[in-house]
Amino acid sequence: MKVVSFFAGCGGLDLGFEQAGFNVVWANEFEPHCRATYIRNHPNTEFVLGDVCKIDPNSIPDCDGFVGGPPCQSWSVGGKQKGLDDERGQLFLKYIELIKAKQPKFFVIENVKGMLDDKFKEVFVDFVNRLDSAGYDVQWSLLDAVNFRIPQNRERVFFVGFRKELNVTFTFPNPTCDEPVTLERAIGDITEKPNFYSGRKEDNIVEHVRPNHDVLTSKFGSFYYRGNRRRGWQQPSFTINATADFAPLHPSSPKMMYFGHENWNFQKDKLSEYRRLSVRECARIQTFPDNFIFEYDDIKDAYKMIGNAVPPRLGNEIAKAILSALNRVEVAPSVQVPQVKTSDSTVLVGYYKGDWHKQLILQNKLYYVRSDGRKGSMFKEDCAVVPKYLLIHHKNEAYLYELDAEEPVLADASFLRSLGFATSGETYLCFRIKGDNPMTAYDLACNSYKPIYDQRNYYPYFTTIEKVIDIKI
Repeated sequence: MKVVSFFAGCGGLDLGFEQAGFNVVWANEFEPHCRATYIRNHPNTEFVLGDVCKIDPNSIPDCDGFVGGPPCQSWSVGGKQKGLDDERGQLFLKYIELIKAKQPKFFVIENVKGMLDDKFKEVFVDFVNRLDSAGYDVQWSLLDAVNFRIPQNRERVFFVGFRKELNVTFTFPNPTCDEPVTLERAIGDITEKPNFYSGRKEDNIVEHVRPNHDVLTSKFGSFYYRGNRRRGWQQPSFTINATADFAPLHPSSPKMMYFGHENWNFQKDKLSEYRRLSVRECARIQTFPDNFIFEYDDIKDAYKMIGNAVPPRLGNEIAKAILSALNRVEVAPSVQVPQVKTSDSTVLVGYYKGDWHKQLILQNKLYYVRSDGRKGSMFKEDCAVVPKYLLIHHKNEAYLYELDAEEPVLADASFLRSLGFATSGETYLCFRIKGDNPMTAYDLACNSYKPIYDQRNYYPYFTTIEKVIDIKI
């Protein structure tokens, strides 16, 4: 599926969608310092540098989805919270106008928690109403990145909308971890001494083997004295923000001293031991992979790019939830096959590639077969009778499972890749497995349970339960 990206920055949200199988075909960003980094890490995306307010909707490629996070300073509790009185706040309305003009299947909007404040309640409701009037079913949720294996507390509001006629039921992703990922786990292996810069990088400093391991050395501002800015190795980080001067302290730094409300200070005899997190450490905490290289002359631009980004891992979870919702959409009633029914004896026999493949099948409770015309393909018309059982085999091993009594869903390969499967085709029929455990002779009330199947046939085929095992009559 094709998506276009607005307010793209260095491309954190875009990376998450790419990892889920989406194709980011076009991206727009206003800040020139983001251009080199975006192009280096997203070489197949057309990058458009310029003011989003000057973009003609007709110049935006046809696509399935819009993704983007309009500038958040207008709503941030760390800013002046001018809302729509700030020109940057107006960009939210421009984004809605572009969504209305292009009518993608879906959109994603990310912003800070501050826009949920009571002072912006009417504006918030207006945004949702505008999106509804544009023809979209809209849902929103406040998500904390720490609940999705991202080693920082970072609360952000996400809006996700689908065109109403698609009848999509969307559910925001559930947390993927019970315990936070700690700083030790996230950056504990980065033991090299970083490069230190006061601003612009100097030609005479040699880069380390680890790219972007650079630290800002400017004076610690008043922000550091209003609250604790250091978390220990066994904790997740504070939010990685876009202001380099306010970057969290490295966990190896000494603890800060508490003297009262908004009154903190450094230990005077250990001042030289305090340092900010490096650019690479901030990137790790935001879940950028180490092969994502940031290009910059001024180190403050690097911190800004990373702090403004959506953590790719969170973007990936949103993207997978969108794919899942789109692939759950039922076939329109006008093209449904009314004679589809479940057979009490039909078995789908399929091959699995090894233990890793079998674990993925069982973990997702899903078995898939090609449906793109290549050898071994099946089509929905082949499933006029929905099989009740699935027999999967590999070498001398075979397992029988009960299937859900539902017509197989035609799914895009990107959906399967988002679940971890390695696919080479384009479309697949997906069958849902009903239980976690294989069936036994007791479950089937049969005399024996030694499945009979063609071990050399790697292509899926239908048979009957009577031909697979010795059924008791």
